[in-house]
Amino acid sequence: MTETLHPCLQCGACCEHYRVEFSVYELSGMGGSVPEALAHEVSGNRWRMNGTAAHPVRCAALVGQCGQSSTCSIYEHRPQACRDFEMGSERCAQARAAHGLPALAGAPEEAPGGHS
Repeated sequence: MTETLHPCLQCGACCEHYRVEFSVYELSGMGGSVPEALAHEVSGNRWRMNGTAAHPVRCAALVGQCGQSSTCSIYEHRPQACRDFEMGSERCAQARAAHGLPALAGAPEEAPGGHS
């Protein structure tokens, strides 16, 4: 029997499509969990994941190749913006379409070690 991989473990389109900004308080040095080495200050208390400021977008935490095999290297420590991103949503479909991937039929449960 072949095990079906969670769609987010093969995708990464959102990580190569959207800017990821978050509060300074999500940084590990401020009591949060996002590694400071993977982000930079935008202004005041706003920070952004490295690689998501300009096109082409590729989040510094993404490992692998979009559409084939990818995962978030800081999944357990990702910013709230990433935690709130809904797999199978319109935004997900837009990111997937931008990378030549079809929209997802449904929204499976959270990815084990991937996105969602």
